[in-house]
Amino acid sequence: MGSPSRDIVVIGGSAGALDPLKQIIASLPADLPVAVIVVLHLGATSRSSLATILDRLGGLAGAIPRDGDPIKQGFVYVGVPDHHLEVAGDTLRLTKSPKVNGARPAIDVLFRSAAAAFGQRVIGVILSGGLDDGAAGLAVVQAAGGIGIAQSPDDALVESMPKNAILAAHPKHVLRADEIGEMIIQTVRGSAVEEVVPSSNGEEFEMEAVGAHDAPGQLTGLTCPDCHGSIWIEKEGGEATFRCRIGHSYSPESFFEIQAENVENALWAGVRSLEEQAALADVMASRALKQGDKQVHERFQRRHQIAGANADTLRQLLLERSDP
Repeated sequence: MGSPSRDIVVIGGSAGALDPLKQIIASLPADLPVAVIVVLHLGATSRSSLATILDRLGGLAGAIPRDGDPIKQGFVYVGVPDHHLEVAGDTLRLTKSPKVNGARPAIDVLFRSAAAAFGQRVIGVILSGGLDDGAAGLAVVQAAGGIGIAQSPDDALVESMPKNAILAAHPKHVLRADEIGEMIIQTVRGSAVEEVVPSSNGEEFEMEAVGAHDAPGQLTGLTCPDCHGSIWIEKEGGEATFRCRIGHSYSPESFFEIQAENVENALWAGVRSLEEQAALADVMASRALKQGDKQVHERFQRRHQIAGANADTLRQLLLERSDP
């Protein structure tokens, strides 16, 4: 049996990853039959010119994907601020799902989804960065039969991310940045010697929930309305009781009612925040108008309108909601 086709490359990094990424992309020829998908940690309000930077390197074309775009060979797709970049079938998705590892876009989200969609076709690359986003994702890539590559920590400006990826995933290759591009080319074209060994060695990793026996009963995924700690459920005299680690206790009815009240409070807090946003944008728009800055005036005016409309929608939802 020949080596599996490798034609999907996912790359993740954070601080210090831009220069290694540019080295890698610059080394990939235009006719390489591969699609590259990149996530670098970005601030929610930052503006990214990464696609333009990579496009100017020649070879593969840099692109900012739209939600639902098909994945095509010959392109480097880059994540955008405040959106996860995910693979769904043969398409790319931009989502606002919850942050992972404190980041959106998150590397783990991209790697896990790529592994689920393409399995052995994936080459995962972790570059310079802090903390450990991407470590679990690279392990999933290898467990699905893909190939893992990590930048050598000694070569990385910030070593934490590749070092954690090496510890968690045991990637097949640990290379300097200037070696990674050539390894990708060899792997895609089938000239790299491979012995694919799933990182899990065919065994499922099982771990008991941390603190599962710290309180009587069964640990749930719920949190205490008072202290926000974990909640256990147990039966006392045939009646279910919800209790947290430090002793807050609720019957099912009282627990539901307190949760309902917390939901309402949180939604009203959302209305307040949106209305404050609209008010601030209105002030900034008026200030820009007085200063003769039309562009800034229009930008804040749009923000005022959007925040106000969202506040009205949420307020109306609260006023018309069904009684649980």
